Order: sequence, then C-alpha cells, then structure tokens
Amino acid sequence: MKKVFLSFALLAGVLCGVAQNSYLVKTADARGENQQKGVSLSPEVEFVSSNFKYYSLCDWFPGMKFMVMPESIDLIVSTFKLASSGKSVGSGELKHRIMEYQGVETTERGAIHFKFLCDSVEYYCEVKNTTLADYCSNPKKGIKTLAYLGDVDIANALLVGRELFTRGERYYQDDANAANGYREVKLPKNTKVTVTAVGVGSKRAFPVKIVFEDSKGVSYYKEVAISKTNSGMLDNEFIMNKADCTFGKAFGFTDPNKSRQEQLNARYANLLVYLKHNSSMMSGGKEQQVNRYTQYTIKEVSVENGSNYVTMTLVDKRGRLFTKKVTFLRESVTGDVHESENYFNEVFGVGDLRKLYPAISESVWSRIEKGEATIGMTMQECRLALGEPMRTYKDTMTGVQDWIYENRVILSFKEGKVITIK
Repeated sequence: MKKVFLSFALLAGVLCGVAQNSYLVKTADARGENQQKGVSLSPEVEFVSSNFKYYSLCDWFPGMKFMVMPESIDLIVSTFKLASSGKSVGSGELKHRIMEYQGVETTERGAIHFKFLCDSVEYYCEVKNTTLADYCSNPKKGIKTLAYLGDVDIANALLVGRELFTRGERYYQDDANAANGYREVKLPKNTKVTVTAVGVGSKRAFPVKIVFEDSKGVSYYKEVAISKTNSGMLDNEFIMNKADCTFGKAFGFTDPNKSRQEQLNARYANLLVYLKHNSSMMSGGKEQQVNRYTQYTIKEVSVENGSNYVTMTLVDKRGRLFTKKVTFLRESVTGDVHESENYFNEVFGVGDLRKLYPAISESVWSRIEKGEATIGMTMQECRLALGEPMRTYKDTMTGVQDWIYENRVILSFKEGKVITIK
C-alpha cells in the first residue's frame, strides 16, 4: 500500500475521545480577505485573516482536531469506516467525538483513505474513482460531519471576555423545550455584548459557537464560519439566510457611532499582544530595541491628525511603559525601511503566546525567542523559531521529513521531532 502523507503545520492535537465539556457550550435557559496596498480592511476581516488560517483538504496535517457533528442526512450515509475491518461506522455512534487527523494514503486499488484516530481506534474516510489531486482541487471538497476545532480553540483564547457589537439581527438561545433545541431571537444592530464562552457549533459549515450576554445579562449565541476550513461552502454561498454566518457579518469590534479614536480604543485597549519580530520602541524618551515575542498589554491608542499612523501605549509584564507608532494601512509610507514595516499585523500578534502554546517549556521558549532550533524540538516549536520552510520533503520509506530553509538550514524530523540539523 503506497502511503502519501500531508505536511505538518503549527497546531498539534490530542488523541480523540468523548468531547470535553468545554467544547459543548450553551446559553442560559431562554426562559430565565486579501489585503491590498493602501486599503484598510475592517477590524473584523483583519481579525479573521490574521488569526484563522484556511486549510484546504490537501493542506491538512496530522494532529488537526475535528468534532463529529452529523446532520440528518449523515445519519443515513456513514462517513467513516474502521481501519481494522473496513466496516462502516454510523455517524450517530461517533457524534460529539473528537477525531485526530493522521494523514492520507492511496491504496493499491486506487482509493483514497483519509485517516483518523479516536480513542486509540483507527478510522478512515474513503473516496473512490478519483485522484487525490483532483479531489483536493475542488475547494468545496471536505469530509462530512467534521467541525474543525482549531478555529474553536483560537476563538476561545481570543474572544472570551471581549466586548463586541452585533452586526446582524438573527441570533439564538438554547431551549430544551423547542423542537430543534433552540429558538431564534432578534437583536437590534450594534447592540453591545460581551462574549462569555466559545465552543463548537452544530454544523461543520459553521463550527464556532459564540455565546454572549447583553447589558441585562441575557444570554444568546451565534454559530459562524471563521477560517471556513472544511466548511463545504464558498464565500459567494454565504447569502440569504446564511449571509450573517461569518464572523464579520455577525459581530463587530467597534461602535460605528463613535469617533475613530474611541473605536480604536474600544477595539485595542487592554488587548494582549506580542512582538512578532525584534523591533524598536520608545520608553522613557529613549529608543530601545526589544526582542520578539515580548508580551504587552495595549493601554491606549492615540490618533494623529492628518496621518495614517496611530501611537500605541503599551505596558509590559514588569509594568514598564512603551510606545510604538503603527498603521492599519498596508502601504509604503515615507520613512519605512520596507513596505508594511509598521503595519500593525506585521508588528504584533494577538494573544498570550504562553497560553496559546501551553505545552512549550520555558527552556524551549528561550531558544525560540533567539530564532534557534535544536534537536528534539517539535515542528510547532520550529515554526515559531524559524518560520515556514521554503520547501519540505518526506521519505515515505523511512518516515523522515526534511524542512529546507532559504539560508540552507535543513531540519530533519522523525515522529514530529528534530533528529538532525544540517
């Protein structure tokens, strides 16, 4: 049997099992795009494009986590088979179970097997009468029933506790007495709400369920597509009753009735960020060079009249104040060394890195911050330290995968860890 494995990427999953309660969230009882030069995308589009990567089927990598969320038709036609026997397994039996992707193989008979692990049991989804390249070339192709949990995990880390404004009108409340388990409610546009929980949605097309409260403490939810990984829908299909099922159509970070400075502070004040690269910042009236991955909290954003730049005041973990001028326009600006040098999303990443990658030890972080890779580091850790490789190559006989970088450094991995550096 000839095996063809997809390349690895940042996220690493845990072995599947019955879903943890943290993924299944509910409201309180109902009865009680590409950036262009000179164009500033909306904060919502920037949020999605900067934090949620779309993975086409042929870009899936071992360790990606999905939850089985079958719809009615999926209960009739099985999606998965047991690897040990080839016997079909009903989607109802796997509902709310977490599947960890293992890779893809082409059998001697030409069938494609997308492989998964759940409770140490191997499953596969079989596709016949096509090639892997042809199957993956259709952007709508995916694997039925699977809601991508990578988006859920990132949204949970970045949105819980944040204030948002409703952009649509149709939202929902869980209701055990309703026929579908929920009821639809309408909220006025631009209602100020606070995110209280993020979990998995009920459909693979809209895998992120955002639970929030209004000013009166009434709880609602909205299920949205974010990266659209395995959504099975194209951008132009989010119309009619699905038009508000993307993050930017359902929620906004700013109140359009406020001034630009008020909007920016509502969006960025108290936000945790980290430097993506070594950078210069002002502190105590002096310019200082600061190491990448240094963590800050944005304290205030000040607008400069007649300028595309804003000044951000930040505080580090030791309570020291820094300022940094940034722009939200990706364009060449006089004084910049290169295009987008001070573009916010190039300068800063959002979130607490230590919490986003809790498995990484402090000793490994010290290497990552210096841009160094060492024997024993994982692929996730090497991507943080060195970035994306220029190209990759995997020897299907030995299982060794080489990552080749522009500076001719070659990292060799086996079972997901560095074994040699050349």
